[in-house]
Amino acid sequence: MELIFIAIGIASLAYDAVIFVNHGLTAFMWFWPLFALINFMMFSLVRYVKHKNREKKEINLSPFIFAFTTYGLLVGTLAVILLIIFGNAKTLEQKNLDYVIVMGTDLVDNKISKSLKRRLDRAIEYSEENPNTIFVLSGGRSDYDKSTEATVMYHYMIKAGVPEKNLLLEFYSDSTQEKVGFSLRTIRQDHEQKMLANRVRHNNSMEKRNLPGDDIIIGVDRPLSIGIITSEFNLFRAGEIAKKYGVPDACPMAAKTDELMLVHFATREAVALFKDRLIGNI
Repeated sequence: MELIFIAIGIASLAYDAVIFVNHGLTAFMWFWPLFALINFMMFSLVRYVKHKNREKKEINLSPFIFAFTTYGLLVGTLAVILLIIFGNAKTLEQKNLDYVIVMGTDLVDNKISKSLKRRLDRAIEYSEENPNTIFVLSGGRSDYDKSTEATVMYHYMIKAGVPEKNLLLEFYSDSTQEKVGFSLRTIRQDHEQKMLANRVRHNNSMEKRNLPGDDIIIGVDRPLSIGIITSEFNLFRAGEIAKKYGVPDACPMAAKTDELMLVHFATREAVALFKDRLIGNI
């Protein structure tokens, strides 16, 4: 048993070092040294209990039972949440969506990370097949970057040939909750402005034809169709947050995650999902 704890601890430290070498400083890196420390402590407890048993000395097992039970509950809870996350990471193909939110994520040295590139490539692919869809590029500036995620995403999309008129930027958000919430607000504002422009153009047209103007809006005023592009591990929480903000049918579109970072991102997502559920964000 103690070998399992020591192996997990060493693997956690090694994984944290690999993340730093390949991606530099990124959010949630503190988790792996902490998890390693917890496993080293569990290793020490197992060795201590075995040592006392060999000496045939009586010890109070209550603290040890509590420690092992707590460890098991935490690891078990994490595993269940991960199953929920990946069990709901399903992509639904829906053509000609009005708006698609492209969720930003951490940059690497102020440049697009592999995971973010895959989200953007997914958006570019959808844009080529659905040229009238508007994309909301969402993401602010982290503590480690000079540019906002949205700005870097914008330049990547423009370089790929996506028309500027099809891009909206939301560069104030930090968390997934803010990215979804602020993006939905951006969508509503953009839609209201277009509706108002239609009304003005309609009334001006009536005036030129010497007809009474009115507030009729050309076209059918229907519910907006909205999609969300993000990595598969983030898809479930983003959809749940969208429901919280009154969009229960946001179309989920998953992008593959950088394989090296998948464990890190998925673990971070599980903790964030637990926190959001605990405080009522979803």
